[in-house]
Amino acid sequence: MNEKISNSTLANILVKIFKKYKISNICISPGSRNAPLIKEFSLEKNFKLYSQIDERTSGFFGLGISKNINYPSVIVTTSGTAVANLLPSVIEADLSMTPLIVLTADRPRKLVNTGENQTILQNGIFNNFIRKELHIDSNIKSLKILNRKINETINSSLGVNKHNAPGPVHINIAFDEPLIDNKRNVKIDIELIKNKIKSKKILLPKFYRPLIVCGQLNSAKYFNKIIKISEKLNAPILADPVSNIRLWGKHKNITSYYNYFLKFLNQSPDIILRFGKKPTSKKINQLMQKIKTKTYLFAEHKKYNDDAKNLININDSITNRNTNNEWINHIQDLNKKTELFLNKNLDKTFFEGSIINTIIKNLKNKDNLFVGNSMIVRNIETYSPNLNKKINVHSNRGASGIDGIIASSIGMSVLNKTKRNILILGDVSFFYDIGSLILNKNKVNLTIIVINNEGGQIFKKLGYDNKINNFNDLLLTKTDIPVKEIARICKSNYINLKSIHEINKKLNDIINMQGIQIIEIKCDFDKTIEFEKKINKELAI
Repeated sequence: MNEKISNSTLANILVKIFKKYKISNICISPGSRNAPLIKEFSLEKNFKLYSQIDERTSGFFGLGISKNINYPSVIVTTSGTAVANLLPSVIEADLSMTPLIVLTADRPRKLVNTGENQTILQNGIFNNFIRKELHIDSNIKSLKILNRKINETINSSLGVNKHNAPGPVHINIAFDEPLIDNKRNVKIDIELIKNKIKSKKILLPKFYRPLIVCGQLNSAKYFNKIIKISEKLNAPILADPVSNIRLWGKHKNITSYYNYFLKFLNQSPDIILRFGKKPTSKKINQLMQKIKTKTYLFAEHKKYNDDAKNLININDSITNRNTNNEWINHIQDLNKKTELFLNKNLDKTFFEGSIINTIIKNLKNKDNLFVGNSMIVRNIETYSPNLNKKINVHSNRGASGIDGIIASSIGMSVLNKTKRNILILGDVSFFYDIGSLILNKNKVNLTIIVINNEGGQIFKKLGYDNKINNFNDLLLTKTDIPVKEIARICKSNYINLKSIHEINKKLNDIINMQGIQIIEIKCDFDKTIEFEKKINKELAI
C-alpha cells in the first residue's frame, strides 16, 4: 500500500541525504513549485546557497563548481521551461563526465496534458544525456525504497555504479498544493559505494616509436604517472593545454608545438597511449585514426563516448621498457626548432598567437584558468608553452559549445575567492553569455580576457568566406556593442591592452585586483593567417 508523504518531508529527506554525502553547493533558481526545496535547504547551515534567476546560467554556474571540485553540485529549478533551460549544461556535464545533480520541481502527474499553467512532461527530458533519472511524487511505496533509489541516483552521478563514468543525474519531484506543509522527521541512510579496483601489470605489444597523447583531464592527479610512463618507454607526450599536463610541470618529454611539426615526422608512431578525452588537435586525431588498433586509452571507468579499441585501467602499470631514444630525440628536435622560431618571432607581430603566448607566460603558480572554445582553445593549443606553474585548467570541452562559458568560469571562481582566476574567451563567446555577467550576484575575483578579432573568424580559417554568399553578415557575427559598455553595466573595471609590452607590464596587477575585471585585446585575424604561413614555410626548410 502506498504511503502519502508531505512535500516538506520529501524535501527534507533529500536535504539530509545530500548533507550525508557532503554535497554542499546548491544553485537555486527561485520559483513557487520548488519552494519546499528552497525552504529545506535554507534551514541547513552546511550548504552554500547560490541564487540565480536564469536557469541556463545556474546550470553552467553549477557545472563550473563541479568541474573545480570534481564532485556534484545541485541545480534546483521550478517546473516548466525552467527545466528545459538546463539542457545545454546537462549535455556538457554528460560529455565531459562531470558529476552534476539536477533537482527539478514538477506538478502532479494528474495535471500533465490538461492545459494547466506551467505544466510540461518533465520525465525523460534529459534522457539521452544523464546517467540516471528518478521521479518522485507524494505517493511512495516505502521510505526504505525511496531512500535506496536516491542513493543509487547519487552514486550514478559519482560514477561508482559498476565503474560507469561520472556525470549528470536528474531527480524530478512532483509537489502538490499546498506547497509548504507540515514536516515529519524521517531517518535516512546513505549507501556510498566505492569501486574496488585491482591493479595489474600490463605487457603491451612490441613497439619502437611510442607516443603519449593527453586530451582533456579533469585534474592533474595523474601527472606523475604519465611522466613515469613516458620516461620508461622513451615516449614523447603530446599534451593538450586542457589536459592539466602542459602548464603543470616542465619536462623535456612534454611537447607543446606538435601542430606545426607532426607533418614532418620521419616515421609514424607504432603505438599510442591515450589519457583523457580526444585532444583538440585535428592532426593528432587523424594520426590516432590511422593506427586505431594500436591505440590504448587509460581510463578510470568504463569507456564512455569514445571509440577507443583498447582500454586499460588507469591504475594498471606498464611492464614494457624501451631503450630506443632515436624516436623521442627526433620529436624533441622538431619541438625545439619550432620553439626557437616562435621565441624569435612572436613578439614582432601583435596577433592572437603572440597575445596568447604572452598571457600564458605571465600566469602565476597555481592560478585557475578557464579556457574558452572555438578559436581560443585552438590558439592556446598552438601557442602556449610547457610551463612549471601548476596552473589548474578548466574548460567546457565536452560538447565544446560557446554558451555558458562566463557562467562556468564564475562557478570556478566562487570557491577560489582568495585566488587568481582567469578566463580567456573570444568576443562572440563573451557577448553570447553576457547575461551571466550582468545577472551575477556572487562576489568573485575573476579576470575576463576578451580576445576581440571581430566575430567568428574560425569560419574564415575553415575557408567558408570563399564558399558562402554574404559571409560577413551570416557567419562572421561581428557585434557592434562595445565591451567597455558591458563592463560599465556590470560595474566592472574595463582595461584595453594594445601591445605585448602593455600585457607584460599590466596583466598581473589587473589579475591581482578584487572583483571582476574585463580586459579587451583587439587584434587583426589576417595577421594570424600571415604568421602561420610564415612559420609553416620556415619549418618546411
